[in-house]
Amino acid sequence: MALTRFSKIDIVVSMSERVAEAAKASQNHPATPSLERWGFEARSLPQTTSYPAQHHTMSTTTVTLGDRTFEIDEAKAQEAYAAKKVINGRDTMFFNILPLKYQWAYELYKEMKNNHWEPEDVALRADADLWDALPEEAQQVLQMLMGYQASSGEITGAEEIYAIRDIVTAPELKLVFGRYVHEQNTQQDVLVHIFSSLGLNPSQCTQGFAEVAAKLSAFTAEHLVELDRHLDMTDLANKRAFAKNTFFFSQCMEGLQLYSLYAQLIGLGHRGLLTGVSEIFTKLLRDAGFRCELFRKLFIELCQENPDIRDAAFDAELEALMQSAVAVEQEFIANALPELEQSGYTAESLTTYIDHVAAKRLASCGLGPEPAGSSLPQLDEVFFPSEVHAMHASATTSSSISDFDDDDL
Repeated sequence: MALTRFSKIDIVVSMSERVAEAAKASQNHPATPSLERWGFEARSLPQTTSYPAQHHTMSTTTVTLGDRTFEIDEAKAQEAYAAKKVINGRDTMFFNILPLKYQWAYELYKEMKNNHWEPEDVALRADADLWDALPEEAQQVLQMLMGYQASSGEITGAEEIYAIRDIVTAPELKLVFGRYVHEQNTQQDVLVHIFSSLGLNPSQCTQGFAEVAAKLSAFTAEHLVELDRHLDMTDLANKRAFAKNTFFFSQCMEGLQLYSLYAQLIGLGHRGLLTGVSEIFTKLLRDAGFRCELFRKLFIELCQENPDIRDAAFDAELEALMQSAVAVEQEFIANALPELEQSGYTAESLTTYIDHVAAKRLASCGLGPEPAGSSLPQLDEVFFPSEVHAMHASATTSSSISDFDDDDL
């Protein structure tokens, strides 16, 4: 007997169709917009298989993803699309992302996936040979960054990412959140690679950063709201807490804190010192930049779908939160940042640059005007990788989407 081979997408679409059909049988759903409004090509096709019990013609639509096309039931696709929301959407046991509602999330996922890298691929022999000859301040910069990397999850409140992922309901949004687990593993690999290659003492690095870590942790504890999947996300207070956490973690913490310290290390690399370590941290910052972009777009989508979240008072609260974050970073520059002439950056130039970063973060979330040109554009390329990606959008999108495979669905 000949066996028919089904791909993963065949199985996922078939299962999702059955679930949607069962739900449709138990309740009446309101009419939903045409697929043309979503940017998909929709067309009606005659039913090729006879279903005696139903006696109707099924209308299908063609969904294109990269260079692949899928024929799916139009009515069920409309139903699935309408049920997709950032929060309070249909929670399905099947991981079926078609039809895509949040196209940007899938494109960002592919971009993050295509930027996969391994710390061990970056050679550190030259950095190890140079280490003992470096000024004490240069060594201190790296040691402090290593202390931060070892405890950044607790400092920035990164564990809340898992709570946010659990509350989010759209499958393509959950998909891109899945990259975070991989990036956490990469961060641990970075610690092992640099500690072992340069012979650094992990305890010494952690202890040297302890005072700064305590201040950052206190700031996080003061402003981050504890969330869990069991909260009633139709409640306005919970929706605002979700929005605030999304903004705080990505724009105020991971998108701002210790940028001055990172800048000094990158400056050393530009001058031929610790080039391997500088390359590794540049890649870590690129990963962090894509996460910041994920949360920024999530914040925008959330507020568009839930217009009751934002009002003048809530916007003012977020702006004040950013100003508090700026104050924390600028206090670090004034009191704890090593003076490192070899980096090419002064405390004054970095203080000004932090104001610029904060203004860009606020503007990107619709909380203020776009700032004037950057005083340190070479750092913008590192801290805002999504902007670099946008400048090559046509080429990048083509390459990132066309290498689609069924494992992504």
